[in-house]
Amino acid sequence: MLPVERIIGEEGLSATPEGLRLAMRLPWYRSLPFSIVEIDSVRIDGAPVDLSDAKVEFDGAVWPLKDLGEQTNAFWFVRDSAFLHIPGQSAERGSEHEVALSMFISPPYIPGMKRANTQTQTLRVA
Repeated sequence: MLPVERIIGEEGLSATPEGLRLAMRLPWYRSLPFSIVEIDSVRIDGAPVDLSDAKVEFDGAVWPLKDLGEQTNAFWFVRDSAFLHIPGQSAERGSEHEVALSMFISPPYIPGMKRANTQTQTLRVA
C-alpha cells in the first residue's frame, strides 16, 4: 500500500494575472516513474473549480490539462512537483482560502491499482 503523502506543495497558492497557480507534489514519485496522475477535483472555499481551461506546468513546460496523458485530466509527472494554473479564478494576495485537491494515482508497477489522494489545506495567497 502506498503511503498517504502531502499533495499540495510548499509553494501553495499564488495569484497571477491570468488566475491562480497551485503547487502540487508527489514525494514518492521518484521511486515510481511514469505514474499516471489524474486531477479529480479542486475546490476553493468549498466551491468546485472548473478545470476545463486549466494548465499544468512541469519540467519547464506548460501544457493544457485536457490535452495531456491518455485520458482527460490525466498527465505524466516527470518530476515530483508540478503547478496547476487555474484561469479565471482570482484571490487577493495575503488572503486565506481553504483549498481541497483530489487526485487519482495509478502506479505503473502495481497493475489495476488506482488510489485516491486528497488534501485540504488553508493557504495564504502569495
